[in-house]
Amino acid sequence: MRRALAWILSGMLVLPLVLLVLLSLARHWTWPALLPADLQLRQWRDLFADANGLGTVVLRSLGMGIGVAVAATALGFASSRSLARHARQGRLLALLHLPFAVSPVVLGVSLLYAFLRLHLAGHLLGVMLAQLVFAYAYAVILLSGFWNPRARSLEELASSLGAGRRQVWLHVLMPLARPLLGVCLFQTFLISWFDYALVLLIGSGQVATLTITLYQYFSSGDIRLAATCALLLLAPPLLALGLNQQLLSATIVTHLEAHDDD
Repeated sequence: MRRALAWILSGMLVLPLVLLVLLSLARHWTWPALLPADLQLRQWRDLFADANGLGTVVLRSLGMGIGVAVAATALGFASSRSLARHARQGRLLALLHLPFAVSPVVLGVSLLYAFLRLHLAGHLLGVMLAQLVFAYAYAVILLSGFWNPRARSLEELASSLGAGRRQVWLHVLMPLARPLLGVCLFQTFLISWFDYALVLLIGSGQVATLTITLYQYFSSGDIRLAATCALLLLAPPLLALGLNQQLLSATIVTHLEAHDDD
């Protein structure tokens, strides 16, 4: 029974990917044919040649995701340390959940008003700053769990042995937090990579990302290019899934060791 259920779940996960691959390669696929009558690589050749601008869109989305992830993780790591030492840690941590508790449309419209006043609407920087609001809050929440008694003890020990603040950060805290920082980078990258609403609102139609392009192709009825965009959108999570699982396992082991030491 369990094996059958596992096969069913695996099929539910794999079959949509197979369908997207076939759609991205199909030249003609009409009902009631079960498989495409002819396959081609035109969509993928055009992508690498940037014939329709899709390659530029992919690079822009990657740059946005990496920029937001690095900024959110760096700021979140420093802020989580201050939060862990604050007397009102619980209240501040609850406030950080507000971007996820408020309706994304309401928050997006509020950000749009502010960004219009700052002349950031319709610009790449404005979209990244809007995404950073969510990514930064998520990073602080995620990284706040790192500052356990073991991390504090090692920090105090290094300081007592004469290490400066920079040395403590570079040689003690960051190596110790490397698995969790990797998870944070990956998760905050996905916040930007999959974002649609903020790009649509703050970008005001001037910033083209992979999610926006996917919707445009789908709305225009170009299913083949839409399937190609969908596969590109799924590529980073699928490629990084194994690495993410390893980082999560390493993080769990670190926390268990810290709990045993306590």
